[in-house]
Amino acid sequence: MNLHEYQAKQFLKKYGIPVPTGYLANDLKETETVLNEHFPNGKAVLKAQIHSGGRGKAGGVLISQNREDALEKARSLFGKTLVTKQTGPKGKVVRKIYLETPSSVEKEMYLSLLIDTNTAKHTFIACKDGGTSIEELAESHPEAILNCAIEPSTGLTEKDIEEIATHLDVDENELRPILEGLYEMFLKEDCTLIEINPLAVSGGKLIALDGKVTLDSDALFRHKENIELQDLEEEDPLELEASEFGMNYVSLDGEIGCICNGAGLGMSTMDTIFHYGGKPANFMDTGGTITVEKAYRAFKVVSESENVKGVIVNIFGGIARTDLIAEGLVKAIRELNYQRPVVVRMEGNRADVAMETLKESHIPFILAENCSDAVQKMMKELNK
Repeated sequence: MNLHEYQAKQFLKKYGIPVPTGYLANDLKETETVLNEHFPNGKAVLKAQIHSGGRGKAGGVLISQNREDALEKARSLFGKTLVTKQTGPKGKVVRKIYLETPSSVEKEMYLSLLIDTNTAKHTFIACKDGGTSIEELAESHPEAILNCAIEPSTGLTEKDIEEIATHLDVDENELRPILEGLYEMFLKEDCTLIEINPLAVSGGKLIALDGKVTLDSDALFRHKENIELQDLEEEDPLELEASEFGMNYVSLDGEIGCICNGAGLGMSTMDTIFHYGGKPANFMDTGGTITVEKAYRAFKVVSESENVKGVIVNIFGGIARTDLIAEGLVKAIRELNYQRPVVVRMEGNRADVAMETLKESHIPFILAENCSDAVQKMMKELNK
């Protein structure tokens, strides 16, 4: 679950990481109130709150010089669609802005904490150059990036702190409480990412000028107080609809919708689509348990994506009953009056009954024997 910057900074502050003083405004009236109460001279940094990096380059971070200037800049931000590398061409609409005390900056650095899937360890990533795309810098100047893996049996050590401080060329004693706070926060709040970009030197002191935090959605049962932090307006409505039924949905940019039960089967299906020259438009993992309604919802979500030209349903029934999935597909296609090609491959639990259901529906399902056959048949349909 992604957080807004203002929410991320509340967490950072809670764990002792210095952040600028800031206040949230949900509309122009609240902006006026914030300015009157906290920025009487009108000098502030106005930051659009959307779930995306690169806001500054997209015109989402503005600095005001007086009250009138601040109101004018706030007016220009509210309702504006920001397009960044992370939002895609559709962009995201600004519905909240965060007004912050301006900071003088002597130095900008990058610091983050995440789980490195290659080492299965918590890893600090540090770079002397902050405020830039860390991905681009890692490609052009990999030597500038420090990856400091934390040994789980020992946790953050003095050696780790010294290594990171040396790489960033900052005072070890000043950096220590920031690293310790980040590590404690990561563990206690079940984070999957904490990013500070930039971590700046301002007035001779370290301060987090920007913050990004992602919480593990699967761990929210341990942090029920954090559920209310989710901004539903920032989420993909199709992903939300899928999650309501305990399914995992991922939107992509191709033309073939994918419904599978299990992430492994889904990944192999998408790999096969790429192999035969296609591109997946999305991926729906229905999970192990299934009902007719769940199968109906899965097809509805996958087929509603604008760029879907056909749907592949690839199911291997172990726990999942394929006959219930077949009933859900028939119900969905009839009620939605879906006219595009649907290729189905089903094996396993009650697959013989499922296939009879599909045939007796008189809906022109295209039946396949295996994953490769299903993809080839879909590509043939799309190339007609």
